[in-house]
Amino acid sequence: MLKRITALLLTMLIIVPAAACALMFTTEDGAFPALNEAGFIDRDEFVYENETDGVWRYCSDVLKVEIYRREQKKPARVWYEAEVWAAEGEILHMIPNDPEKWMKSTDYPYKIARKNHTVLAVSSDYAHLRIQKKQRTGIIIRSGVIFGQRTWTKNKGKFPNLDCMALYPDGDMKVFWSDEKTAEEYLAEGASDVLAFGPWLIRDGGLNEAGLKKYGTSKAQRTAVGMVEKGHYYLMMLEGRITRSKGDGCSFLAEKLLEKGCVEAFNLDGGQTSSIVFMGHQLCKMKNGNRNLASRRTAEILGIGTSEYVRGTDDPF
Repeated sequence: MLKRITALLLTMLIIVPAAACALMFTTEDGAFPALNEAGFIDRDEFVYENETDGVWRYCSDVLKVEIYRREQKKPARVWYEAEVWAAEGEILHMIPNDPEKWMKSTDYPYKIARKNHTVLAVSSDYAHLRIQKKQRTGIIIRSGVIFGQRTWTKNKGKFPNLDCMALYPDGDMKVFWSDEKTAEEYLAEGASDVLAFGPWLIRDGGLNEAGLKKYGTSKAQRTAVGMVEKGHYYLMMLEGRITRSKGDGCSFLAEKLLEKGCVEAFNLDGGQTSSIVFMGHQLCKMKNGNRNLASRRTAEILGIGTSEYVRGTDDPF
């Protein structure tokens, strides 16, 4: 019933003001419409949301997203696999709650996504807290601006170990040891955003086996991002510390990303920070029972795509 209602509501949204630049539509069974040679649609935007079956899809002329909620009974785990295909120029990037107060102003991830009309987003490295507390931040760069440079030496026995993930304007993504490069070197190589958390999960197609045995081994919520190739990514989130999903160590999502063909992958902040948001809706559960909670407030999200059909800031959680 929910599937039919959702499809009906989305279909009703086809009628929009004439001033709108695009139309939104769906299909009854949720299947993607006919795609062009580039793997996208030529016009308008396609959106499908099926909470019951755990399937969400989006497509435009520059972006295609397909999300599945996966479930496992023994041990109890629930996780989300978001596969992303992006045209040239449509890249993963950091999105602040307030660009004028990047590491100071915070809000819930789903609200940041709504303010910025972000199609798909996950939580980030939670760097703002380390900056505010004047802790060792790791190499932190946002939109070409350095926010932090003090880091740990490679394989320091701390968690997070402040390994780095660099994002580039051409859609590339690379992971590095915590002290492998300076902030100036990242900028010289053209990195637009550099995140620090870790450990890195996959590099040049190989799993970080030593790091995964050392860092983030407890059962908790986890969030990770991986790249198959430029323009082809996976964003994954594992629920944890609730009845239906006990959570796991960083190695769980690392192995999933490797199975999907990712050649680079990185572990982001977990626990109550972990979140995955689609069209302004937080997909993951944070507590037991029928009433859900928003994940922890943060200064920014890692996201891709924009759409005027993302839920409004005043819409219910």
